[in-house]
Amino acid sequence: MRNKKIIVPAIALGAIILGTSVYVTGALAFQGPSEERRSEMAQELSDKLGIEKDKVATAMDEIRSERREAREAEVSSKLDEAVADGVITAQQKQQILDKQVELRGQGGKNREEMQQWFEDNGIDSDKIHDYIGFGGGMGRGRGTGRTLSE
Repeated sequence: MRNKKIIVPAIALGAIILGTSVYVTGALAFQGPSEERRSEMAQELSDKLGIEKDKVATAMDEIRSERREAREAEVSSKLDEAVADGVITAQQKQQILDKQVELRGQGGKNREEMQQWFEDNGIDSDKIHDYIGFGGGMGRGRGTGRTLSE
């Protein structure tokens, strides 16, 4: 009986610690590498490949821009679906796209601000999440699971 009093809380504490570490690790990965880390990565690649660091950094920036453009195109397409389904208006779609540009590079830092922004602009964050993966929660619907600003 005494062992149960120790084991159960220990397991619960372990689960909480594990869950917290997984969440923090995921949140950090979600935001992407810092400018300092990108520079270190470019230097490491430069050293391994024997290519000038500036060329490696430029290539990395081009890849990042191409990926951002692809994500933005995907979000725009999904917002077109939301407009067609009557979830948002064309004007609200443009507002969301404009907000995406404003928040670019901030990752998930301003989730509460974005939630408030949706509310202030008459956009149901739960419904829009089904289209673009931002708002009402993670892992539901047809969303991408990314924030608008990545």
